[in-house]
Amino acid sequence: MNGLYAAAATVCASSVAVALLSRFITDGGTKKLLGMVTGAFLLCSLLLPLQSAFQGAAVELPQLSGDVGSATADEALQQEVLAQTKESLEHAALDLAAQHGFRVKKAQITLAVRGENRVILTDVTLIIGREEAAHAAELAALTEENFSVTPQIITEQL
Repeated sequence: MNGLYAAAATVCASSVAVALLSRFITDGGTKKLLGMVTGAFLLCSLLLPLQSAFQGAAVELPQLSGDVGSATADEALQQEVLAQTKESLEHAALDLAAQHGFRVKKAQITLAVRGENRVILTDVTLIIGREEAAHAAELAALTEENFSVTPQIITEQL
């Protein structure tokens, strides 16, 4: 029960902090990025008590090869949270570039799990067309400023 109270307190404190922070941020792009990141954080905060409740329970999941394997519920939940976070961050990268006038064809984010409950962003890859190649340095600086990771910029050759 203490875990539930801690989770509720974390969500409430985070919500208040985000509400206050969003009042001081006027830039639409930064505000959107902050909203997406905090949304992912709040989602993780809400799912952690569920993970604790179902820890150790076995769930049958089909593998890619067609075999049926066994994974615990917390592993399945962790994979789902990682997938949702990755997708949200990829959309955030595309939106950030678009708001600053860059046309990015695809954004790929790589996340890694450190420890039991720590997820870090390890790599950002942006795929651009030849027409954007001249602005690759500006795009890299913008992405590094907002994601704290130096991105790899790949120019498509058609």
